[in-house]
Amino acid sequence: MPRSETKRRAVESENKHDSRAAGPSEEGARRRKKSPTDDDTCHGYVRPRAFELLAAQPVTLAALSRAERDLVVVTAVADEQGNEYVVSRIGHPVWHLASEVEAKNVKGCTLDVLWPIWLPEALLDDARAALYCAMRRGPNGTPWSGSTVQRAGKEALYLLRHITSLGLRTFSEVRALHLSDYIESLKPVLQPVSIRRRVELVDLIWRFSTEVFFPLREDPWAGQSFLQACGLNDHDDSSPVGRTAKTPVIPLSVQRTLFAYCEAVLDRAEELFQARDAGRISMNSYGLLKVRDAVLYLTQVTSGMRNSECTGITNGCWRSEVRKGVTFHWVRTREIKTKKGVVEFLVPPETIRALTILQRYAAPLQARLAEEARWLEAQLHQGADEDGWLEDGTSIAAAVGRLNHIREIGQHMFLAFDKSTFGPPEDSIARVDVVSVVGCNTQLKSLARAAGSDWALANHQCRRTFSYNVANSRLGRMGLVFLKWQLKHATMSWTELYAANPLQDLAIYRELEEEQTRARIDLMEGWMQADAPLSGGAGKKLLQTRAIPVRDLDELLLHTAESIEIRSTGHAWCLSGTRVCNGQGVYEPTNCANCSQSVIDLNHAAAWQAIHLDNLRLAAVIDCGPAVVQKAQRAIQRSKQVLRELGVPLPSAGQRAAYAKSEVVS
Repeated sequence: MPRSETKRRAVESENKHDSRAAGPSEEGARRRKKSPTDDDTCHGYVRPRAFELLAAQPVTLAALSRAERDLVVVTAVADEQGNEYVVSRIGHPVWHLASEVEAKNVKGCTLDVLWPIWLPEALLDDARAALYCAMRRGPNGTPWSGSTVQRAGKEALYLLRHITSLGLRTFSEVRALHLSDYIESLKPVLQPVSIRRRVELVDLIWRFSTEVFFPLREDPWAGQSFLQACGLNDHDDSSPVGRTAKTPVIPLSVQRTLFAYCEAVLDRAEELFQARDAGRISMNSYGLLKVRDAVLYLTQVTSGMRNSECTGITNGCWRSEVRKGVTFHWVRTREIKTKKGVVEFLVPPETIRALTILQRYAAPLQARLAEEARWLEAQLHQGADEDGWLEDGTSIAAAVGRLNHIREIGQHMFLAFDKSTFGPPEDSIARVDVVSVVGCNTQLKSLARAAGSDWALANHQCRRTFSYNVANSRLGRMGLVFLKWQLKHATMSWTELYAANPLQDLAIYRELEEEQTRARIDLMEGWMQADAPLSGGAGKKLLQTRAIPVRDLDELLLHTAESIEIRSTGHAWCLSGTRVCNGQGVYEPTNCANCSQSVIDLNHAAAWQAIHLDNLRLAAVIDCGPAVVQKAQRAIQRSKQVLRELGVPLPSAGQRAAYAKSEVVS
């Protein structure tokens, strides 16, 4: 028996009691006709779905016996001829949920739910029933995704182990006191969100009381809501007030280091490709992996894509267009988290260059996938033996599922060899697959170390950093270079970008707005500190308001941040938008000293010292007439006033001398 057959039969041995799951379903070969939509054809392949077989399964389990429940199909796959095959049933010791998950950046082996045989049968039966109902219709009317079911099943095992350790054999024996004690024991080690996931199965048992054999006899949360019992609020407060972003922003110094390193890696990519094509290095060499990882970082940090969207990029899925003399570059991918389907992200030209290089990297790996697809087609054409196994020891359902997956990812570019699985035609060669989200995080950390940084780089940091950079550039707390680079035009509003492309991912813009609101709140919170010196017309008004008691400062800051515009002139914060001076303060800094719409804080102290030195130099010019001298004297008084209000000393004689010397040299 070949080594691959031995390995696969060992893995699937616990399912051999239902060998018919390896062949067509008992309902017979079914055919389905479905017109592909734009979302389906985005990446060139429409995955067959076992719609008829799954639709024939009961939505409720209430009237079924245990034996009947065990035969209910949880997951199934279909081939291109429309034949449908059972993958998992409720009674199987393992639920394989990969066919129910759209995201390709997750390993299939991590999408299994393993039901341990040591659990009491009554607990196991009801846990399966609750998760099946959540998957089919959801506790709130929205069916759970395969990944959500897998996560809930994994977390449920901790809960079931605890219940069993208490000597309880059914959910009917579980009381609210048992759960409250368990939650209290989790609080020192888990966050409320994690606690919620850990005990979510009990909430499903409570909601689906008619679907289980041994329902709970009392409210498991003792009169509280499920979220309250876990330490969460009933209402999802989406405002940034009072919340601390858990994902850190990549520091600017680290961004510069990483960007320079990635650009250097891509500069020598062609040399590596030539060496690979000539057979001097392997497809899996360290240098080529760094090319892929450099593109991964650059794409995520310059577009704001989630990892699932970034790793879903396929060959040639980018385009450029010119609008009013400005060139825009768009990358098309599939948004999965909120089920928006096909979306396009605005990217700088550097990202297009990186993706073009990545396409060269991916070509041999895509060829390897095509080779495996042909091998699987031949195996399926040859058919299964009398026990339902193919020649290599896999079931028809497993082979069909893998073939569908290969055809879906055949044009993906973020690919790698998955050393945990081996595929045909040679068992010694690992299968090619999309880099997983865990693998991407690992590779990004390795990339940072190779660049000479000790920053623990991760996927979502790139999205948060993108939002932070854009929001703070618009606010003026950073230079406008990034904003011009990313959005192509410093004055273009997000609303205009919505109109420019109906396929834009609106979620990233909501995050940008939230990040900008958070930045405004941080800024204004500093203004409200009792010992913070302020100048400018609006700054003086803020000094007066500090003496007025505020019932809810957080609410006030949120309301203000959402209703006013704050721009930086480099020497003041301007609250006027485009009104009042119409931007004259940018060119005449002293106009901001007494403007009713300006706030000047200690961040501007160095700027005003330089302004004061400029004013002194202008006053020294005596051959331009009395008007210039008078204007210079007024400017000196204003800059002196600002520095005094900020508690900053006037430039010393040494600073004035150094300034004068620098002017002579220049």
